[in-house]
This record gives sequence, structure tokens and C-alpha cells, in this order.
Amino acid sequence: LPKTKCVRNTLRTLHPINSSKFEVEMGEEEEQNDDFYIDEFGEEQDIDDEQELDGDEDDNEPGGDEGEVVDELGGGGGGADGVANKSYYPEWSWDHTRPWVAIRRADAYSDDQIRQLAAQDVVMLEKANGMKTHGSIEKGTLAAAKRIKALNSKVKILFYLNSMVHYGGYEANDNWNDEWAMRTKENDFYKWRDRLLCYDHNNTEFREWWIQRGLEMVAHDEIDGVFIDGIVKAHARYLPVKNHGTAYLETANELRARLPAGKILIGNGLRALTTNPTSFLDHLDYLDGSYLEGWMGLDGTRLAPTLDLMSYALKIGRIIMLNAHPLHYDKALFNKMKSLDRRYDFIQKEEYIGFPLGFFLLSVAPNSYFSYRTSVDANPKQLAVFDNTRFEAVMRKLGKPLGDYVKESEYEYSREFEHLKVQVNLQTMKGVLTVKDDKGEEL
Repeated sequence: LPKTKCVRNTLRTLHPINSSKFEVEMGEEEEQNDDFYIDEFGEEQDIDDEQELDGDEDDNEPGGDEGEVVDELGGGGGGADGVANKSYYPEWSWDHTRPWVAIRRADAYSDDQIRQLAAQDVVMLEKANGMKTHGSIEKGTLAAAKRIKALNSKVKILFYLNSMVHYGGYEANDNWNDEWAMRTKENDFYKWRDRLLCYDHNNTEFREWWIQRGLEMVAHDEIDGVFIDGIVKAHARYLPVKNHGTAYLETANELRARLPAGKILIGNGLRALTTNPTSFLDHLDYLDGSYLEGWMGLDGTRLAPTLDLMSYALKIGRIIMLNAHPLHYDKALFNKMKSLDRRYDFIQKEEYIGFPLGFFLLSVAPNSYFSYRTSVDANPKQLAVFDNTRFEAVMRKLGKPLGDYVKESEYEYSREFEHLKVQVNLQTMKGVLTVKDDKGEEL
């Protein structure tokens, strides 16, 4: 896979890092809504995790030489447009925006929900899947995957594996040893949110246990790969174990080396405007791609650098899975809606979806996928909106781009496709999606 260290100076030049501005303490929230908050790492944390489950970065820079991007496996970036020649990647075309979804349900999905999931290109089966019905998250994940694959064998299904947080509900926890958990200088357990044990990748017994969890799941034909969450946390400078990021990278690289051919490895890794000099691009050395969340930051400061991160990753043949939510909408009004159909109709208005989708389309290229939702929890009582195929703006004709995005002014960007023109303002976080007819004329 191509080494990424060579982009460090470029990123610093484009988006200088003010560490005093972007370093925040544990527990400080960046963004709040009814279902989740964005923590100091730019990662989404579910408010209701405690009901579902029992039980910033260091200065380490992984290897790689400055200069030209080199693909050590002899393929990586692939053709002139930077597309990797990887047959195991999810399906992709310019027909329309390609949808993906992260989802969980503690019991069993309804048949209608399975049909919705089977219509996506990628499904990441989050933590807390199916354990109430099947006895464990592993069994629940596999049961859901089999039902989805029965309807669409092409959809790629990913198993969730957190790199740092020890969640309950997994069958693998029967073989877990508390002595593997990270401890403070006082020899107390170091815990996330004062409740959840923290992994320590320096422990070789733990590493084998963690790696085996992923390998056992991808041994099933229905599981196409592993999604590693919490990668940025592994590098947190305030962890009681110093230089922990180096140990995590050793674990991750071993998982990559032992992963069967044709299986996908995606991580929640890229994060713009942190104190990490490459915004964690180094993790693309072992990952097939990255999921992105919390990409707007406190005040939109992460937008332009996130655009650069996505563009670069796609050019070297990596997968990008952007997670988005409606903007500028009346949450109180939305939460009062008791009809799921009405909720879908409401948040697909351009004033809400226009900016997230428009921002994504500025850098869209082969291997990029878009998710627009209100929650990961598919419990019917939550009335979660997650099926991207129900959004007209996502499924309408797109067509090939007529060029790269254009920076019209300090905050205004645009890009044109055969059937669509995109205009976004990074300051106001507003987007306009103008449909074209078959002759390329704006409607």
C-alpha cells in the first residue's frame, strides 16, 4: 500500500495547525444532538450506549520516506485517475451517489429493514447488533449479514471492532482477561467515560485476542471485512501508557498481514486539524480506506482540510466513507414527527441535505461512499432515518465530472457533473444542487 508520509509538508502548508486551538481535554463535546455527540477526537459517541451494552495524538510518525508516493504491493494507486485495481472493493459507478450505512439493532432487523440495508453498497454492522436475539454481537452480526446477502450478494458487510474501548455483548469477551487492560500510574484501570476498560496494545496476549476477533468473523463468507473504530484514541497523548500509538500500529499491521485475501480493512482514522502532522494519513498504509465523522469541527474549520484529505486518499486508491447528518433543521420539530415517512420527506429537503451532499461531491471519485442519517439505532421506536436510497438527491443521475472542484472564493466551491452542478459555501454551510437535463442544460 502507498506510503503517505510524503504529504506531511503539503498538509502543513495548506492548513497550518494551531495546537492550542485544536487540542481539547477528554470529555469536552464539540457538537450535540439527540442521539450522539462528537467528542474531542471528532468521533461520534452514542448517548445511549450505556443502555445497549454492558460491560490527542502523539508525535510518533510511522515509517515511509519523504518524496514520491510508492506502492510497496505493486498496485495501489492504479491508473491515471488513481483508482486502485482491487476487485474486492465495493461496487461503484458514476450513475449516482453511492450509498453506505452504519447500523445497529439489539434484537433482529425487520424484513423491510433488511431490504433497505441490502440496497446499500456498504453496510457496517455497528456494535450492539443482535445480541438480545442471538446471544452475542458476533452471532447477531452474522445473522443479519446472511439475511442481507440473501437479497444482494454484492453489498459489502463490515464487522465492527473497536481499537481501544472494551464493549460488552461480544462472545469473545468470554476469553477476555482484565489484566490486559490499560492502567494508570496508580495501577487503577484507565477507563473511557469512567466506565469502559481501555485496551493496551503493548500486551501481546491481548493483541492475539483482538486480532482473532476480526479473523474469526471474516472467515465467514458473509463478512467482507473489518471496520476498526477509535483509531485516533490509540494515539492520545494523555494516555497513561506513553507512545501507545506505536504499539497499536504493530497490532493493526499484523491484522492486515493475516487478513485473508479479498477482505476489506476500513478504519475511523482520518481527522483534519489535529496535532497529528499528517491528520493520520499514515494509517492508510495498512487500511483500504477511512470512514470520516466529525468533519465539520466546532465551527467549520475542518472543512477545507477534510476536502484535501478525502481527495488525496481517493487519488491513491483508498476508499472514503463519509458520514453526514442534516444541517440547519429544526430538531425539536423533527423529533415530534411520529411518521417515519414524514421524517424522510423532511430531512431530504435541499436546505438540509444540500451542504453535506454537496461537500461530499466536491471530491467524489471512484471508491467514495456517502451516508446521510439521523441515527445508527434501527430500533423501530427510534424512527431512525438511514436508508440513503430514499433520498432523491442521492439517487438522482450524477454522471461523470466535467473537472475537479473549483475554488470560486475563500469559502465558495463548485463542481460540475454531466447531470448536476454543485455549489457550496464553507462559511455558511449551505449547498445548492442544480439538476441538468440530458443536454447538460440547467433545469
